[in-house]
Amino acid sequence: MPVKKYLFVTGTIIAVVIFCSWSSWASSPTNQKPVLLHSTNELLDVSEQKNTSPGTGTIVGKISNTDGLSLSDITISIQSLTEETAYGSAFEDVATTDKKGKFKITGLTPGKYIVRATPSSDEFYLPNDKFNVTVKSKKTRNVKIKLSAASHADSEYVGSMVCLSCHPQRKDWKDTAHAKTISTPTSETVVAPFNGDTITTSDGKVKFIPFVENNEYKVTLYDLTDESISVTYTIARTHGGVALAGKQRYQVKIGNSHYILPIQYNNRNVDENNPNAAWVSYNPSNWYTSDNTLIATDADTPPDKSKSFEQNCEGCHATGLSITKNDDGEFVSGSKELGISCESCHGPGGLHVSEGGGKSRHIVNPAYLATDRGNEVCGQCHVRVKNKTGESGADFETEYPCIINGEEITPFIPGKILANYVDETGLDGKPTAGYWNDNDTATLGENVSENNHSQKHHQQYQDLTKSHHYNYAGLKCYTCHEPHGSGVSGTPQLLRESDNNKLCINCHGDLAKTMKKDDGLQNKHTKHLYSSTDIGGSRCAGCHMPKTAKSAVDNDISSHVFDIVKPYTSKAMEDANTAEGKTNSPSTVITNSCYGCHSDEDTDYSVERWNTWEKEE
Repeated sequence: MPVKKYLFVTGTIIAVVIFCSWSSWASSPTNQKPVLLHSTNELLDVSEQKNTSPGTGTIVGKISNTDGLSLSDITISIQSLTEETAYGSAFEDVATTDKKGKFKITGLTPGKYIVRATPSSDEFYLPNDKFNVTVKSKKTRNVKIKLSAASHADSEYVGSMVCLSCHPQRKDWKDTAHAKTISTPTSETVVAPFNGDTITTSDGKVKFIPFVENNEYKVTLYDLTDESISVTYTIARTHGGVALAGKQRYQVKIGNSHYILPIQYNNRNVDENNPNAAWVSYNPSNWYTSDNTLIATDADTPPDKSKSFEQNCEGCHATGLSITKNDDGEFVSGSKELGISCESCHGPGGLHVSEGGGKSRHIVNPAYLATDRGNEVCGQCHVRVKNKTGESGADFETEYPCIINGEEITPFIPGKILANYVDETGLDGKPTAGYWNDNDTATLGENVSENNHSQKHHQQYQDLTKSHHYNYAGLKCYTCHEPHGSGVSGTPQLLRESDNNKLCINCHGDLAKTMKKDDGLQNKHTKHLYSSTDIGGSRCAGCHMPKTAKSAVDNDISSHVFDIVKPYTSKAMEDANTAEGKTNSPSTVITNSCYGCHSDEDTDYSVERWNTWEKEE
């Protein structure tokens, strides 16, 4: 977790690193200009702390808003950019911008730095940073940083149609998975065969019939102990279903809330010879007792009001979140718009619109946010957490970022500090996220991975913050992904092709070199045969993004840590399972970077194959 370096002075200035929480670091230290003197409790201005000396360099710069207006009183912090120093772990406040938005830092040891610009508050502007600022001996490096405006606290949500009326060039957003996350059931939006077949899921936990009657999509659920007991529900909304998302769930409305039925259709994994095999159970315990009987025996009674979509899911599937709990204990939605639309990422646009738009007033532009804040825009949903409880306590719990005081919900707004809106443990004290724990030295010994990789889905943000891309390059989710459109065809909204490595080579061009071997072209870095069209073993994502997490089926979501999961880790996990009497399967053994392609031919999870690969010249 990020930490903040404070300087305490006792005789001479001595650097002492104090570790604190992510929230504490993100919310205050970078906004503090003075440094506490330990011995006198006086305050020392550090803007002139670094002195010029032989062999050092200088950074000069200017801070402005996105319209070019100079910004004064902005705190400038720097951190050395090294492999040993994670992003945010050692920023020092070193200067403050003058009336012209300018600053100067002298006496810097040659090397690479991160320069961060932080306003005194988030009321009007938001932090931004610049990576790879190279300082050379006796040279001056010029840096310009623009800050995004903040979304005003009193601004209201206006909806995507209002946004698109002024920004029609963003109309392709309508084709994204974000826009289509929730839909009305029609022949175009329902991907599963509602053909009247009686289906029992492979785990035997749900029996049901999906069918269409009078142009309405319906599902009949059966009691597993007595088939004469059944309940028929009318589908109110589809949940997912775009090709790359790979799954679709079905919501029914009972009273004033929506509930997700205990079935899921994995449309990305359809067997053409048996399309019904793509049906699986989804949280069947919400609808069935431990004795396999139906909890609710009529369509007007919810099985459990605390399992409503509004309470548990809506914060990441709606824009302008507004949830209230009525006297009957139902969670009722007053959200502005279903789906992830413009204001989910740019903040409420009411004041931006009322003041005529333009000049980016009162609206967040993620392109000009610091590495942490920018990634938190996406991380608000691609994260597995619960709400933060306010000072008055919380009367219920959600699975999306917000602060709950009693029954009052304050949702996360882009540009704010995500850590202030989330907790990574539930009411039961257990972690909300699900990992393989593949760097567990107690279990795996010397065969551990460098990082834990996600086993559950929608944890991409938690993966990313462990990566070199985040900590040492300052990359953001939208460095690779296209937030405003469908991106390259057949990809999860990627800006460039990934199958032919163009996406990765855009930054890692030196790793695209090939050599002739065995009458073919081999990629020098991977030592695998190279092809400009086939993914083969030379595909960057194949090794650096092994599919470790489960969404629709086991191992269908790529890790976003971007490191290599070595075969030794999988083999050690198999051995540990065997010793404990556990069954080895894709659900209990992590997919490593080799086994993802060679699973049919390697009984040792590719350990021997890895040994051979490492020995190759």
